[in-house]
Amino acid sequence: MFKVKATVLGFDNDEVRHPCHFQYKVGDSIIWDGEKFIGRICPSILRPFSEKVSILYTSGGRHREGETPGQYLPFFHSPYSVYDPEYKKYDGVGFKPTLERPEQNYKYIPDVTLFDEPPSGELLGGPGTGERKKEILVCGDKHTLMRMEFEAFDLVDYGDGLPYTRRALSVLNKISKKPGIAVNSIIDEFDVDERDNIYPTLGQNIIWSLIGELTVLDYITLDGDRDGKVAITDKGKKKLENFKNSLTSEERSALRM
Repeated sequence: MFKVKATVLGFDNDEVRHPCHFQYKVGDSIIWDGEKFIGRICPSILRPFSEKVSILYTSGGRHREGETPGQYLPFFHSPYSVYDPEYKKYDGVGFKPTLERPEQNYKYIPDVTLFDEPPSGELLGGPGTGERKKEILVCGDKHTLMRMEFEAFDLVDYGDGLPYTRRALSVLNKISKKPGIAVNSIIDEFDVDERDNIYPTLGQNIIWSLIGELTVLDYITLDGDRDGKVAITDKGKKKLENFKNSLTSEERSALRM
């Protein structure tokens, strides 16, 4: 899941004669970090604004016309979970995967079991089928026509998307140690405990979904498809270094970083 930045580009009509009543200025920005907005949002654009953010938060711009952005969410490849504060050192929030619930006749099978129903009945992953793009919003006030650009620019830092960010960066860490590793071999770099007992539990499908997020942000290069090879970029190295530096010693030990 992605952090999203919205930036005021300008005004399609004469802003001097017809000033923006919310007093937006060129360069003003708003950031969605996974749990909150940082910046000023005009109530007149609130609905289309939230829709643009939601699109990029879920897909990072990987979707194409006719696809539901939510089809890219790694959430649907995840198992049931319970809250356990002891697990916060792993996922940053405190979710503990529960792979079996006999009382509910539930058993999680990686790459088979889906969490609830995915949008449009199909899940997508990897870099996507469309081109990464920016979303544009034009204010409905025809006198001013404020123009705003939206872009997915990083993985989320907060909220219930944080466990997926941590998993993506754990995958990035494994890739950094084996440049050119095949996508379908990454899971073998995690032992059973790392794979199964940290939320979200890993399978090939969720790894493919996370590979897509890392590719969109230029943290890795991908040569091929699901059987292709990946390597960390300089931008990815910097991201991984900053992430490691943000962790406590307990967290680094838990994540084996």
